[in-house]
Amino acid sequence: MNKRILVINGSTRENGNTDAILKAFMKGVTDGGFNVREAVLRDLTINNCIGCCKCQKEQKCNFQDDMTELRDMVMKSNILVFASPIYWCEVTGLMKTFIDRLYFFHHKENNHLIAGKKALIITTLGEKDANYESQVLVEFYKRCMHSLGIEILNMHSYPDLMEKDAITKKPEYTEAACNVGRKLSGAV
Repeated sequence: MNKRILVINGSTRENGNTDAILKAFMKGVTDGGFNVREAVLRDLTINNCIGCCKCQKEQKCNFQDDMTELRDMVMKSNILVFASPIYWCEVTGLMKTFIDRLYFFHHKENNHLIAGKKALIITTLGEKDANYESQVLVEFYKRCMHSLGIEILNMHSYPDLMEKDAITKKPEYTEAACNVGRKLSGAV
């Protein structure tokens, strides 16, 4: 099976709750027979989009940073996993910058490189009411993915994880994340 999953980790906190969820998820993914790679955004240099629209005019980005390799990884993947905690009603700044730079694929000359891919959204949050607290986030992802021609398979939220080690009190979350990873084999 040559199915590839790219996990985009937008957490700013090393060894935090999002990292723990993703570790369990990726174990499930490999158990399901997929090749998985993780891009940890906090370890990369990705410049902010400056709105120059060079990607529209010349089909290449103005910046040659870590996003250059990430775009290649995105194109080679079947499923993209966007994982970020909610910071002030939205994804982290790291994830937002990454998503802004996906504008490269929005251009009609580049869209075929990403359109038709599938996405899974994984969100951790400190609040207990995930449905209410993630409303803005859900709409954000729906609009972004729609504009890129990416189908969202599902969105998974893990609430009540404010402190760094909160995940240790919720082993059911890592078990659930592992199962989500295992079940992906039927999604592609």
